[in-house]
Amino acid sequence: MSLKSTISGFLKKCLPLRYYKLIANGCIVVPAYYRNIIREEEACMNLAAENSLEKDLLLLRKYAHIIDKGLHRKDVTPGHSKSIYNALCETASRLKDSKYAGDPTYLWALDKINAYERLQESSGSFTPLEATAPTPSVSYEELFSLIRQRRSNRDFKQLNVEDSTIEQLIDTANWASSSCNKQPIEIFYTTNPDKAAQCLRCCKGGTGFSRFVPAFVVFTANIRGYVYPGEMSLPYVDTSLGAQNFFLAATTLGLSGTILSWAQKNRQEEEDLRRLLDIPSDCKIIFCAAIGYANTQFCTPARKR
Repeated sequence: MSLKSTISGFLKKCLPLRYYKLIANGCIVVPAYYRNIIREEEACMNLAAENSLEKDLLLLRKYAHIIDKGLHRKDVTPGHSKSIYNALCETASRLKDSKYAGDPTYLWALDKINAYERLQESSGSFTPLEATAPTPSVSYEELFSLIRQRRSNRDFKQLNVEDSTIEQLIDTANWASSSCNKQPIEIFYTTNPDKAAQCLRCCKGGTGFSRFVPAFVVFTANIRGYVYPGEMSLPYVDTSLGAQNFFLAATTLGLSGTILSWAQKNRQEEEDLRRLLDIPSDCKIIFCAAIGYANTQFCTPARKR
């Protein structure tokens, strides 16, 4: 072990984490307007470093996805991705007797383990995985028409939104693409108009709405599966992909959803919103939305070419 590593290990044991990181990063002075952002990202990275069942489930999907890609290759041969296979097996073993043992993605991962093992044992008889190509039930013109119909209205009818309707929309978000198939998106909501109004007051962009707001939705990403600093932007990408499904599906049900940025929130607003909807600390809030049946249809803004 090098002298640098020895000193680093000693300081890490002796100093509080925040002071150790300050020294390790060269005592760089950061401008005040970046500190909160860095503090939040550091908190996310610290949670991602901890062991938990939630982290195991996210990484299980990632490892199974990597194995699955290989099993679909026409030129697939045994002997590849053994380290990923071992990581997948170890993660699956930790989840075996947990509350996630019946999760569809856990069972799917077990299938990938079995398929990988069949390839290693009988490569000559192994058939690369392949599904039947789907036949789209809607045309491009129909889909594009739906995309153009989606509006962010802020004036809602005095009509409640059912929990079952929001749950339907959450299902569509879960079917979106995500980085390495981690499926980190988690959605919290209320269909109580009084609580929705309280949630709306936590958002600086929550102006211009009618007095009656039927539902409030918070889009989050479970950050425990993002274990590398280079993945800091991925929770925003993964959540946005799911939200696009959500809002398009809402349009088919006659609902309008208005996205509310979370970029300008302060610490008190974050604490209040987490308390109102019981959002755990490992779910990073990406943005929010007010949902309802439009009383006034807002005019369509022009779009660039």
